[in-house]
Amino acid sequence: MEQHTDINRSDSVISVVVPVYNGEKYLNECIDSILAQSFKDIELLLIDDGSKDSSGKICDDYTIQDQRVRVIHKNNEGINATRRRGVFEAKGEWIAFVDNDDSLPEYALERLYALHENTDIVIGFPDVPNYNKNLSLEECRRNMITAKLLPPSPWGKLYKRKILTDDIFDFPREIDGEEDMIMNIRLLFKINRAPRICFHKVYNFRRNSASVSHTKKASLKHEQAFDMARSMSIPLEKRASYMKEIIWSRINGLTSIAYRTPNEITSWKHPYLQQLKSDIKKYNYHPNFQEWCILHIRFSYALKVCAFGIILKNFIRYRLGLNN
Repeated sequence: MEQHTDINRSDSVISVVVPVYNGEKYLNECIDSILAQSFKDIELLLIDDGSKDSSGKICDDYTIQDQRVRVIHKNNEGINATRRRGVFEAKGEWIAFVDNDDSLPEYALERLYALHENTDIVIGFPDVPNYNKNLSLEECRRNMITAKLLPPSPWGKLYKRKILTDDIFDFPREIDGEEDMIMNIRLLFKINRAPRICFHKVYNFRRNSASVSHTKKASLKHEQAFDMARSMSIPLEKRASYMKEIIWSRINGLTSIAYRTPNEITSWKHPYLQQLKSDIKKYNYHPNFQEWCILHIRFSYALKVCAFGIILKNFIRYRLGLNN
C-alpha cells in the first residue's frame, strides 16, 4: 500500500527527486549532500520504490530533521516509473535527479541554477569535461544520441518541470538500462532552445560508467528493442538527418555482444543485423577501422579479441577524460 508523507510548505525553486530502492548503504550520504547544498531553496522528494531494507525508515527520519524533505512510499515499479512519480509530486519549477547511492558536491545546484535563464535544460558533468564550448541544440541532439560530449544520464542536470510530461517516461520496461538516454533524446527533440552547459563537476557518481556499449543485457534482442525506442524518440520527419549517429550507436552497441557472445554476430543472419547492413549502405556510412572489424570479422574468437581491445581502449580514454 502506498503511503505519502507531506507537509504544508510553499513551492521551492528546485525539486530534487531521489528514487530509493534498497539503498541503505549510501542513502544517508546521498541525502546529507543534498540538504547541505549552498543553494537552499529546494525540496527533496524521496520516492521509496518498495524497498525491502531500512531505506524507507531512513527516509522517514529525515522528514523530522528537515521540513524540505517529503517521502512517498509506493509499490515497486522500477526506476523510470519512480522518476515519473517524483516529477508528478514535485512543486519546484526545476527538477534535479539524484540516484540513491550517489551524492552532490556542495555547490552543484548553485552552479547549475546560475545558468537557468533562457533555456529548459542545464547540463552538468560528473567530471570536468575536456572541452569548454557551448553547443547548439542541433549539436546537443547529435551528441546525446552518441553520448560523446554529453552524459546520457538524467542526473547532473536541471530540467524545467513543464517539459517532463508523461510521454517522456513512456517506453517499454524491456529496455531497462537505457531509459536514461531515451529520456534525454526525447527531451532534446521536444525543446526549441539550446541547453546551457555547466563546465563544472556537479555530481559524485559512485558506480563505473566506463563501458563503451550497452552492457546490462548484451543481446541482439535487447539492442533491437533499444534501437526501436531510440529511433521512435526522434520525430519521423527528422529521423533521416540523424541516421549516421544512429548507425554509429548501433555498431557501438554490438561491441559488448561481440565480446560476451560473439556467435550472435558472426553469422549476420539476425534481422537487426540485416537492417544495420542495409542502412549502412543506404545512408552512405563509412565505418572506421574498429567498426569495420566488428562488422566484418566472422570468426568468433577473433571477434571476441577485437571487441576486448575496443572496450579496453575506450575504458582508458574514459579514465583519461578523452571519451569525446
